[in-house]
Amino acid sequence: MTSRLSYYYEMGRHVHPWRAAPRVWNYLKYRGLARKAKTSLHRYAPQIAHVMATRRCNLDCGYCNAGNFVSSKGTDWREGEATLGKIKRIFASPLFANCLLVDFGWGEPLLVDDFESIVSYLAQRGSIVNISTNGLLLAKRIAGLKRAGISRINVSLYDANRQVIERDISQINQIFPVHMSVVLLRSGVERDQDEIIRTARFVRESGCRSLRFWIYRPMGVDPRPEEIIDDAVAAFIEFRRRMEEALPGFCLWPTPVRTKGFKKLCPQLWQRISCDVLGNVGICCGTDMMLQGPNSNLFDSEPDSVYNHPTLVTMREQLLEPGADPPNICKTCNLLGDPGW
Repeated sequence: MTSRLSYYYEMGRHVHPWRAAPRVWNYLKYRGLARKAKTSLHRYAPQIAHVMATRRCNLDCGYCNAGNFVSSKGTDWREGEATLGKIKRIFASPLFANCLLVDFGWGEPLLVDDFESIVSYLAQRGSIVNISTNGLLLAKRIAGLKRAGISRINVSLYDANRQVIERDISQINQIFPVHMSVVLLRSGVERDQDEIIRTARFVRESGCRSLRFWIYRPMGVDPRPEEIIDDAVAAFIEFRRRMEEALPGFCLWPTPVRTKGFKKLCPQLWQRISCDVLGNVGICCGTDMMLQGPNSNLFDSEPDSVYNHPTLVTMREQLLEPGADPPNICKTCNLLGDPGW
């Protein structure tokens, strides 16, 4: 079974048939109905919820948007931290109620005291629950997350957390096998291929289910557009060949940013909805910017008005019009040509 098929199988086997029935039906409607620039929740709602459980992080990586929060002074982090009550309020909204997949990221979710209770609540509703974590606190909480019904855990590997991951990951995988991910920089695939391959061998030998590579996106407090990997970077093609030769079928691969001849396939503006626990709604997974102005907050506006915020409608129009340039946000995003699931 290929890595991508294994990924979908792993997600699907966590779906409780009866509890998830409304969410599966919502997904089938999305797959069967055409995308429109201005849409309605009566047709289908988003299938993926991306929730910022906290803006805090116990790392401060320059290319992560959490750094924008860490570097700001006087921020009351408690107000923006998830509790079970706040999560219940989010998923009472029709925009979130039928999301089949719930993904926690941006800040470090394991800094949230209520997190096991949050996972349990969402799993019992019939959602697939995934978290992205830096893993620094994972060894202490992995057993509780398993009991709560977590579906999938992705550990993001950086230089800053590598020592702790190397110490803990085998023990973690004995309780609940996780996935690992690495952000690929252009300089890395051009100069450090051997080191990345050694890292991939360690990930597999420690018992992880897979290794996913992400294309670097210039976000955060230190954006570096020169590190983007596009389809003109020959070293990426060679790197992928070497990696598949060394560890066949173990890695999940991104599509490089297309420089020409691409199709605008990205479904994120229809399929995904994101917010923080204060109800502020994000634009998409390719940017840390939030919607602005009227109808940009989940708790202050009608759901259809948020789903059809002018920023989202305009971006959808650009994605649907064959001859139009993609939105500026999309031009450096490798998901522009990815049809999603």
